[in-house]
Amino acid sequence: MAKQYYKSIYFSDYPAKETKEKSITLAFSEPELPYFSKVKEMSTQEIKELIGVESFQQLTLFVEKQERSINQVVKRLIKQNLSEIDQIKGMSKRDVTFVKSKDIPFQRWYPYIEGYSTDFVKSLIENFEIRNTLIYEPFAGTGTTLFSSDEKGLSTVYSEVNPLLQHLIQTKLNVLKTEEQKRKTLSSFLRDISNSILQNLSKFEEDKALKEAYKLLFADSKYFSNETLSQVLKLRSYIDIVRLENELLADTLTIAVLSCLLPVSYLKKVGDVRFKTQKEIEKELKTFEEILPQKIADIAEDVLNFNYSLKFKHELILSNAKNIGRVNELKIGAIITSPPYLNGTNYFRNTKIELWFLRYLQFENDLRFFRDQALTSGINDVKKEYACINGLDISTKSSLLKSTLTDLHKKAYDSRIPIMAKSYFEEMYRIFSDCRIHLNDNAKILIDIGDSIFCGVHINTDEILIDILTELGFTLIDNKILRKRRSRNKEILTQSLLVFQYHQKNSKQVRKTTPTFWNQNWKQFKINVPHQQEPYSRRNWGHNNHSICSYQGKLKPAIAHHLVKTFVPETGTLLDPFSGVGTLPFEAALSGKMSYGIDISLPAFYISQSKVTVPISIEVFNYINTLKQFITNNKCTKEELSEAKIFGFNKTLSEYYEENTLTEILLARRFVKQNYPKTPSEMLVVASLLHILHGNRPYALSRRSHPIVPYAPTGEFVYKNLIEKLTEKVNRVIKAELPLNFKNGKIFNQDTTLIWPQEINNLDAVITSPPFFDSTRFYLANWIRIWFSGWSDKDFKYQPNSFVDERQKKDFAIYESIFRQSKERLKKDGVCVLHLGKSVKCNMAEELQKISKRWFKTADLFDESVEHCESHGIRDKGTVTSHQYLVLV
Repeated sequence: MAKQYYKSIYFSDYPAKETKEKSITLAFSEPELPYFSKVKEMSTQEIKELIGVESFQQLTLFVEKQERSINQVVKRLIKQNLSEIDQIKGMSKRDVTFVKSKDIPFQRWYPYIEGYSTDFVKSLIENFEIRNTLIYEPFAGTGTTLFSSDEKGLSTVYSEVNPLLQHLIQTKLNVLKTEEQKRKTLSSFLRDISNSILQNLSKFEEDKALKEAYKLLFADSKYFSNETLSQVLKLRSYIDIVRLENELLADTLTIAVLSCLLPVSYLKKVGDVRFKTQKEIEKELKTFEEILPQKIADIAEDVLNFNYSLKFKHELILSNAKNIGRVNELKIGAIITSPPYLNGTNYFRNTKIELWFLRYLQFENDLRFFRDQALTSGINDVKKEYACINGLDISTKSSLLKSTLTDLHKKAYDSRIPIMAKSYFEEMYRIFSDCRIHLNDNAKILIDIGDSIFCGVHINTDEILIDILTELGFTLIDNKILRKRRSRNKEILTQSLLVFQYHQKNSKQVRKTTPTFWNQNWKQFKINVPHQQEPYSRRNWGHNNHSICSYQGKLKPAIAHHLVKTFVPETGTLLDPFSGVGTLPFEAALSGKMSYGIDISLPAFYISQSKVTVPISIEVFNYINTLKQFITNNKCTKEELSEAKIFGFNKTLSEYYEENTLTEILLARRFVKQNYPKTPSEMLVVASLLHILHGNRPYALSRRSHPIVPYAPTGEFVYKNLIEKLTEKVNRVIKAELPLNFKNGKIFNQDTTLIWPQEINNLDAVITSPPFFDSTRFYLANWIRIWFSGWSDKDFKYQPNSFVDERQKKDFAIYESIFRQSKERLKKDGVCVLHLGKSVKCNMAEELQKISKRWFKTADLFDESVEHCESHGIRDKGTVTSHQYLVLV
């Protein structure tokens, strides 16, 4: 018997009592399989639109005239009208949605419905003959354009503002460029983990910081059951441990967990994310046990069996397409993109659980900061000040837009709706305007876009975009309807493909540069080298709080002072992405300027945050008193005492301290791990304690050692009371006067090569002194302080691999994300200044100039002799021959 294929079409007016019976079923024979394959995934509404029939009554009338069966008539209509599906050769309606990606290797890792398929992009590249050129994707999503372009032999640069999607793209790219044997190993690890991950969770603690962020961000909202939330927090800790040994394995595991967060939560994505109803909870709520092992197994299968290796490098050129004009010339031959539709969708709110898990949402305003970066496409993206952006009145560029905005002002139930529409088109205008400096002659621009309806007003997005891009000098080649859609109120909408071509004018646009206020200051800096002059050349010049805690490799305060004075305007804002113990941010704070810092080291974070914030005495002494009670009421475990006897580098911990002092230090370490400092005042206590852990003066808890690097101790074992010495140190810090214009700063503890907190923006200057190429290893020079802050023997083995001082010895490309983010976070006339070390082995300025040229031009490079530098008693100063000041604009 010949095989049959069946497809049901629902009709609300079908004569049947039960809803499930209100449908007709089409039967396709084996020769009709090509037609069935094109409609099997289509919805009832899409098939109705295809055959031009809305109701069963309408269908029966048509069938009577044809004198054929319903089955025959509907199939004939489908065959006749399938040309609507194939408007572009080789492409179907399902290609322009995410549906086809649900089962495609790599694409299925994370369900992102606001996307199209790889087949769609490949068909565009073929049909519009895009060859031998660079493609730009300004709204990359999950990376479909990138992977499709690679298959067609094309390289891309891209933008994507959502860190979740950046993580998805980068992890896929990293897997696809991994050689076969490493893929096999990765797949094997994933399969093993899929069988054991949930059983092993009991061995891990909940991530405390993530739990605190959950409470702060989501307040009384309950997104998970208590049991599931605990699993989520333990999964975070589990992945962090995996990351110590295998970063790519950790990243793929992260994607598996991310894809499961909504199914195991009380939330559901239906357009926007909302709470599940009680019925949906009973019917749809999943557990990690049900879905996580299978998701990990699916990823393992794709890693092993997807027989494809990446051909090209695909570069995140900027996270935000709005900033594309700030990049140096790219030579783009095509833009292929599907921008967010003007549909009210809150893209960041819809991914807030995932962003929280990835630690990109930590503070109350983080979600707002992300929305401010995004293309304005939803009501919640709107700010009142958006009503006028930099004087551009976009309504003058399109008469259709002008009349649409007039209708929206009359009918809108919310005053933000017309502002939203106006802002959307202004921002799109600016993006494509700024793209022009990067486009080759005859470059093609392909935009997949949908229209929308708000309060009864139809916004013809495609027609308005045609108006404003034509105004910019783009020539419309085609406007194809890809498919018809339905709005929430059931009105018909369309999804269209706009095709433009760009012809360069005789003269290319040149980015305007404005004179900088710091030019004269910088000339004087180079002439006078002020930090080498009195009083700045004195060993202990600077505010006493620079010495809250001694630290190997600390930038000289006098250099920091003059760099801030030279490059940061009054009331300006500074970021140091390698802030260490906060020397630059503290100098900015002392001069009344807003300062931010980023550092991967936890001790450095505690020290620097306590410097850039005015301490609150009551918080300081409450924390000390709580610590004192903890030490009094607790005893060391056998494990703690055993670790102290065997752990250390030049000597073991037990060789540094008298027995009772060591006990107090071990208990203090446990206290800090269990009650980690949450406020700058509490961090001041820990920073002060870190300072007194070793040294060669009476304040130190250790035997005689060194205050910066813990050299092997000498002298008698003498008991030092931890609380007494700590209180003395803290009192000295609190009593140090700060200027009246002191401005509190903010430090973040993270890897600076990852995405910076969104709060850091609109900067006047990025000034930093990254680790010198031949510098002493910070984690070894500060090993006792790092151990006290929580590192174990295993951490010392693996954690340094994530430090820039180690990574840059393999590849300076790790600085790409730092330069990219610096360019995006700076004001248009902002400056990036790097204080570097030149050695016989490496000319750092020369190497970093190569990396930075995508985003910056070199304004100056100044070399300074290091003969004036002190050794501070350090026997090995390294091989640095001069200091370099690289000034980028």
